[in-house]
Amino acid sequence: MIGSLFTGPICDRFGRRAGMITGSVLIMVGAAVQTAAQSDAYLLGGRFVLGFVFYTGAILATGVAYAAIKSPGETAFRLPLGLQLIPPLFICGGALLVPESPRWLTMWGKKDQAAAILAKYHGGGDMQHPMVQLELREFEAGIELHKRSSASVWNYYGLVDSHNARWRFAMMACMSVFAQLSGNSVLTYYLPSMYKLLGVKTPERKLLLTFANTIVSGAGAVAGSALNDSVGRRSKLWVGSIVLAGLFGGVTGFSSYFEGGKTDVSSTITNGGIAFIFLFGCAYSFIYTPLTATYCAEVLSTPMRAKGMGIHVILSNCANLYNTYVTAVALEAIDFRYYFVFVGLNLTYAAVWYFLGVETRGRTLEEMDEVFNARFPPRAALQKAVMVKQSNGHLADVSAVAGHVERA
Repeated sequence: MIGSLFTGPICDRFGRRAGMITGSVLIMVGAAVQTAAQSDAYLLGGRFVLGFVFYTGAILATGVAYAAIKSPGETAFRLPLGLQLIPPLFICGGALLVPESPRWLTMWGKKDQAAAILAKYHGGGDMQHPMVQLELREFEAGIELHKRSSASVWNYYGLVDSHNARWRFAMMACMSVFAQLSGNSVLTYYLPSMYKLLGVKTPERKLLLTFANTIVSGAGAVAGSALNDSVGRRSKLWVGSIVLAGLFGGVTGFSSYFEGGKTDVSSTITNGGIAFIFLFGCAYSFIYTPLTATYCAEVLSTPMRAKGMGIHVILSNCANLYNTYVTAVALEAIDFRYYFVFVGLNLTYAAVWYFLGVETRGRTLEEMDEVFNARFPPRAALQKAVMVKQSNGHLADVSAVAGHVERA
């Protein structure tokens, strides 16, 4: 949470690539400290550094943990910790190869560099291409509009200083909190306890089921990512929330058979509960995993995006504090009945996304300015934006939201 406060200023001042490299270096430092730890204090120190930036190869982590559980001596816990060094090495290497964000370059007055990048990918190498010029004009217009709110890289007030900004912040906050309080974090942190409530007792089987659940969830995330641009964000979120409520209700129903520690329950009941846990993990990954960061980035304005994403991480971690400190007590006190909380929350989220969710699919980040400037952005987002080619060869971006035409 603390590291998130520094994310925005670093990315805004030194560039998006610098932020990626800095984060990767911090991950490697934290992983090295944890791997070499000789006491609890060392482990906590390494965890603190890792907390500045978060990257989890979930399938690799659970697979290695399962393979290492029977290793002799300290290898059982040092091997999974040490392997945390590998992903940030790839991120560092990749960050050196990818181009800098053209929006960030434009924001800092490096228009020629931004035009060169846009020309390479959108204009066939021609910096005067109509599409390149249109995008540059949109970048400049959007940045100029929000310049006063982001005069300082440490100015966070720009996130809530206008009607436009407050709607953006609300959408980002909803995504940040809803994604963490939909029940998935209970599966993440307390999956062994959930298996226990379903009659699964041995540590080896719990870990094996956790590994299998991670693979199933990963498949859901891949499928969700592949369909991200085919299905509207708003529809995916409100329909998905209803599905999650139903699946968590299924987990609740199967868990009720084991109330009071009953053991004389059919294995069919146990397997049914496990199946619903797997289905919930897959559905959650299909819905939220591809959208959590993507949607937040889409609804935030260019000058405030990096700082807003830092707040997104803070809000997510605040929600996880609840999961960490309340869930354990609740599961101990009322067992499976605690699951009803998440059934109700997901139904509430469905209503929020249906009535207030702002659709972002099919629009550029600059076009979203028009949407959030509207009196009621959720309705404005459903209107189509059209790009036409004029007789003089220039492109015109025609916004149905406000009847505005931007020419290049």
